[in-house]
Amino acid sequence: RHATVIGNWDAAWVFVKYRTTTGGTLGNWKHASLNNTGHSVPSGATLTTGVVDTSSAFNISTNPVVGVFIYRSADGGGTFTANNVSLSWNYSQDGVTGSETVEIRVFAIEMVYIPQGGFFAGDNANSTASFKQGSSDNDPWWIGSENAISVTNSAGTGTGLAEKAAEYYYVTDDSPDDDATGAAFTIPAAFPKGYKASYMMKGEVSQGQWVAFFNTLTATQQSARDITDSSGKNSDNLSLRNNVSWSGSGDATLPDQGGGATYEYVAMNYLSWADQAAYLDWSGLRPISELEYERAGRGLQRAVNHEFAWGHWSQTAATSITNAGLPTEAPGNAANCVANDNAGVQGPMRVGSVAYGDTTRISGGFGYYGVADLTGNLWEQIVTVGNTTGRSYDGRYHGNGALDSSGDSNVSTWPDTSRTGGGVRGGCWKWPPIGLSHRSYAASASAARYNTAGARGARTAP
Repeated sequence: RHATVIGNWDAAWVFVKYRTTTGGTLGNWKHASLNNTGHSVPSGATLTTGVVDTSSAFNISTNPVVGVFIYRSADGGGTFTANNVSLSWNYSQDGVTGSETVEIRVFAIEMVYIPQGGFFAGDNANSTASFKQGSSDNDPWWIGSENAISVTNSAGTGTGLAEKAAEYYYVTDDSPDDDATGAAFTIPAAFPKGYKASYMMKGEVSQGQWVAFFNTLTATQQSARDITDSSGKNSDNLSLRNNVSWSGSGDATLPDQGGGATYEYVAMNYLSWADQAAYLDWSGLRPISELEYERAGRGLQRAVNHEFAWGHWSQTAATSITNAGLPTEAPGNAANCVANDNAGVQGPMRVGSVAYGDTTRISGGFGYYGVADLTGNLWEQIVTVGNTTGRSYDGRYHGNGALDSSGDSNVSTWPDTSRTGGGVRGGCWKWPPIGLSHRSYAASASAARYNTAGARGARTAP
């Protein structure tokens, strides 16, 4: 926690699933509706609650607490432990009686708090389709509020005062789903622009997190989210560092590949947009916008030409792996990204593997606030500003913990399951490192499962 320096901290997003036993028969896993008060944490810890719709007040029936953030109360670093945490579950709201036998699972996801503040989007037109103020003005966009943004076909002023200018020009990524260069449109106030305070997952969804999610689904839902079939890796064996195995019924597993190497902490690839949306809805999070992606990387700093997420143009890709598949997996060289497979890494690595143990942002390869792997490892699936569907995304609404019966997210204000309105940013293990402002595929819709794509979520701060 560095609240007195740059105003941010790490937190655990904690949520609860339960199932009941009736006559010896196990029910389906469901999301626990938590109260807004009645929770407790030990001295030294802080707890804040998160509802589904952050623009509305708590209501146990229509806007329940779906999870809580737990974090340090005072500035400090290193391992943080909070014992004897108590959460208040309104089980009667969920139809559970005091006489029933209930099995409970508690989940936690490491998050980074990003405080409210203005920032630059774009890198002086040095990256493909990056944001700039005018056709003749390469200054980046200045995002100074969450108010609606009017993007116009303007030449721009060329004053260089990017944080004071109010001009926004659009450059296409040339995909069929993207608006044309010079298109005029409005980014609504409800679209998350990265200015308002938020939480973002510190790392990409890991294979252990994915299996834990998958194993709470119904059989029908599991079939929809099965990445081991022909739509994904088409194997139950270790493939491009994905170790998920599923027999077609029951629980998915991460088989031991020898010496305890289960790949539990390796980033989960082969995820489609529908897969990501399902995981985020189930966990009470939401997708990130491409403006939030740039904010997490750049933070308060001015744009640097050709910069990566760590604020510099220099990069060293991992060329080998030590302790492969173990919790201590790391690059075998002093790397700050997982990119460019011809350097020797064939697949994603442990989430944050290049950051742990490093003391500087550049050597650790993380964003301004400590979010890891924004450049490389796996493509970040984001919501684009480049088409009408993307711009209709409303960041106030988060997952409620429940999927539809088919296993899809059912949040109506998110891009649909085909990723119309979505795209990718940040590059992956298979490509050379991609700059923070590079937008070649920012509005490129695809429903496919790629071995280079993962998942990461966020929440608008309480």
